[in-house]
Amino acid sequence: MFKTSILILFGFLSFCSFALTAQQLQIQLPEQQQQWTLAQIKQQVPVQRIKLFDPVYNSEKSFEGVSLLQLLKAAGYKPGQAADEVVLTASDGYAPSMPLEYLLDDQAVLVFAESGKKDFDFAPVEQGKTMLSPAPFYLVWKQGKAVEKTRPWPYQLVKLELVSFQQRYAKLYPTNAEQNSAAYQGFLLFKQSCISCHSINLQGGELGPELNAPKNVTEYWTEAHLKAFIPNASGYRYKSKMPAFPQLSSQDIDHLIAYLKHMKEYKIQAP
Repeated sequence: MFKTSILILFGFLSFCSFALTAQQLQIQLPEQQQQWTLAQIKQQVPVQRIKLFDPVYNSEKSFEGVSLLQLLKAAGYKPGQAADEVVLTASDGYAPSMPLEYLLDDQAVLVFAESGKKDFDFAPVEQGKTMLSPAPFYLVWKQGKAVEKTRPWPYQLVKLELVSFQQRYAKLYPTNAEQNSAAYQGFLLFKQSCISCHSINLQGGELGPELNAPKNVTEYWTEAHLKAFIPNASGYRYKSKMPAFPQLSSQDIDHLIAYLKHMKEYKIQAP
């Protein structure tokens, strides 16, 4: 009985520790790494209320949050540091990145609750077959629906990292591909639309499958199926977590497949 009680207590304490950690935000700059609690964020950056049409909820929403640019400055970011990309990592491995210059107009807001609710309290959003909360942190943009397709809207954020893209993702660069080649153009599209969920040589997001190692996706999917699947995954799987990409032209798809085929010759060895 005593042993059982100890195990229950240990499990409860472990859960509490995990919950507290999950509500923290890791900020990694080129020269330092920090863990920020919401209380610390509120002490260092003014809280603001933002109202916008939210494309994730597909409705008007009001949130409380802080300027992402001001938060990074409070964490020690200074212009001129060796970084040109921001990687935003969610608790499920989704890891979109965006050029650092997207933050310079100060339109990105890191929100932590809906207005009028307690901290980390959000209505659930639909993701594939499940409904989940965007907590602890959700990145929104003051421009709202106007930047739905051009800016990332990641939620369940647990980490922000400023990196040099070429250094961080060296193993997914299309080595020996000319900049005017189909493979290089496909790489640019992959960086824009795919890297948030998929990895090449284990560099990139973890929400979707690895696409190059040990088998390149073009080695087990036919080109015809890839051309149909990439723009409309739900045509193959109901409630697929992979969104549709109606904005990709047939040439864009050809370029993506050319990039994937190119990377087949540059696989990493077993990790």
